[in-house]
Amino acid sequence: MSATLRLPRRGSFGLRLLFLIILPGVALLSMPVAFGQQHVSTISLEPGETLVVDGIEVLPVQGKIYMLVGGGANVTVQIGEEGVVVVDTGAAGQSKRIITAIRRLTNKPIRTIVNTSADPDHVAGNAAFVEAAGGPRGPGTATPLGPNAGAEMISTEEAYNRMLNGGPGRPEMLGDALPRSTFFTPRKDIYSNGEGIALLFQPRAHTDGDLLVHFRGSDVVAAGDVFNTTSYPAIDTAQRGSINGVIAALNTLIEVTIPERNQMGGTRVIPGHGRISNEADLVDYRDMLTIIRDRIRDAVGKGMTLEQVKAARFSLEYDGLYGATTGPWTTDMFTEAIFREMTALRPAPPQRGATPQRGTTPQRGTTPQRGATR
Repeated sequence: MSATLRLPRRGSFGLRLLFLIILPGVALLSMPVAFGQQHVSTISLEPGETLVVDGIEVLPVQGKIYMLVGGGANVTVQIGEEGVVVVDTGAAGQSKRIITAIRRLTNKPIRTIVNTSADPDHVAGNAAFVEAAGGPRGPGTATPLGPNAGAEMISTEEAYNRMLNGGPGRPEMLGDALPRSTFFTPRKDIYSNGEGIALLFQPRAHTDGDLLVHFRGSDVVAAGDVFNTTSYPAIDTAQRGSINGVIAALNTLIEVTIPERNQMGGTRVIPGHGRISNEADLVDYRDMLTIIRDRIRDAVGKGMTLEQVKAARFSLEYDGLYGATTGPWTTDMFTEAIFREMTALRPAPPQRGATPQRGTTPQRGTTPQRGATR
């Protein structure tokens, strides 16, 4: 006698009971497939691990910070639950590769863009990054995705003006390539992904609009081009840069950084170009620039000409690390920039045989002011 499964009649209590038993089991069987199809929003790299995406090298720094190398100036990226903060957007024609590398790390939206200067290798990708973010965000703007969508771009007022007006080697920038948020105060603070970010204005350093970007929770500083491990600092005199301003900016960096021990470890510094550094690297760089500046200042005080200063090679022992004889920034150009600044700052010598002004006493010492007590 064969066994036959007799299904309950439609609408009966037994049919409803059978569905209640079967459907949860079907849902449980389908769960691994559904979970396997979910997109992982963010990946993390271990210290020392490197990811290369379309020629862009991605290096974990510490905390929430990554450094992207190979698309112009170094690009700094902070990734967290709220989205992505990007410091500098790379050189012309490199933005697609840089954005692709960021998308390999996370699919979180780009929320904030910070420009450390107006140099083309730092800002040429601005418009492409804003487009990738869904449009600009800031005062007087609205994106199709809503008021909280899009990216806010920040720079100093001076850097904004340089981008807007252009100059030698810097084409004019328009529209979404320009920051919507600018400032001229010594400091601007923002907060993103659970940590404070201090934007520190460094006047008349590499240019007149440089920023240091300090991620306080991650303990990382993006230094822009006031600090490079591959060359002498490019002192852009056309943008009112100065060696004294660069040294002052490096002193600010040294004040911000805290070493773990013996000036090593601790705060990490991302230079405009070159490798991840720490306070010891900053101190060596600052001291080197101070020595070279002082040598050239002394030579100017002795009346040496520019050609004599170049021939003296006051930077000789450092040229192997930072010097260049060709390219956009050579050792001679660096020397000349310091020479002209020191010449401009040199006090004018007193004129021989000058007649004292009327009412002055042509004798050594000073005459007590009226009413003063001897």
